[in-house]
Amino acid sequence: MNRNTVRTSVVAVAALLALFPATAMAAAPNAAPNAAPSAASTGAATAVAHHHKVLPQGTVATSRGRSLRVRAGAGVTYRATGTLRSGRQVSLVCKKDGTSVHGNRVWYRLAGHRGHYVSAHYVRVVAGAYVPWC
Repeated sequence: MNRNTVRTSVVAVAALLALFPATAMAAAPNAAPNAAPSAASTGAATAVAHHHKVLPQGTVATSRGRSLRVRAGAGVTYRATGTLRSGRQVSLVCKKDGTSVHGNRVWYRLAGHRGHYVSAHYVRVVAGAYVPWC
């Protein structure tokens, strides 16, 4: 079997299992008492079907309620593409070295904003969250 066939088969099985909740399949009245547990009841299929990536979260923290400029690249020389208010929650894709802002050279790329960055100096990342390097 080639990769394409395997990938198509896995997607088809995951889609089929998504139609039937695991609890309904585990409690099927006609199931044989000595039968091996199904993939749905063991949770094996849920690991395959789950493909969403959880992104680290941060909160914009600017002084005196000022807005934070969102930039087209990792630096103050890139054009501003928008602003974010202090207290706003943001999803972070990755971090990158850029121009220094108050001694901090790290910039975060924002999720949902392809190529848009904010200075890490003004973003407080949720405790324990890891932001990977771009």
